Amino acid sequence: MVQTEFTTPRLRIAHWRTARAIQTERKALENALLDLLTPPVLAHLPPSLQLLNRKDSLTDWITARDAESDVLTVSQQQDGMLIGLMILAPSPAATQPPVLHLGYLLRETAWGQGYATEIVGGFISAQSRDTALTLRGGVDTANPASARVLKKCGFTRRDDLSDMETALYERTLP
Repeated sequence: MVQTEFTTPRLRIAHWRTARAIQTERKALENALLDLLTPPVLAHLPPSLQLLNRKDSLTDWITARDAESDVLTVSQQQDGMLIGLMILAPSPAATQPPVLHLGYLLRETAWGQGYATEIVGGFISAQSRDTALTLRGGVDTANPASARVLKKCGFTRRDDLSDMETALYERTLP
């Protein structure tokens, strides 16, 4: 079983279902998402993850993420501010070990501060040592910073699964 709630020295990562279940917290989450999901933040993500009409399409964006993946909120421990999301999508193919596609995004003010490495490394550390799992992360080739994050966290590039626009990285746990 994949561990979806964990902390790191600066961050608290939790499944967003908790915040979405309580109406007042859901509204706060939606407002925080509108601040987070800016065009620069979404720029290197696939078309399916784009937020086309901001506020009008936020509900559809949330529904689509719920249908395909587990979404984890990334908040600062110090003040509880939402600074990012981690998206975990299981591969539709039945493989052993199971394949989990991971993605992450951070608000612009959090870029360049080591948060992405902290999130991915924290996720890996939180997983059970006796559960086999293959993690994959796709990176837009125009986003070398994200590729560096995955490499720092022990992922290796899979040239056989990569193309001109997207480099795919993989790491098998434990």
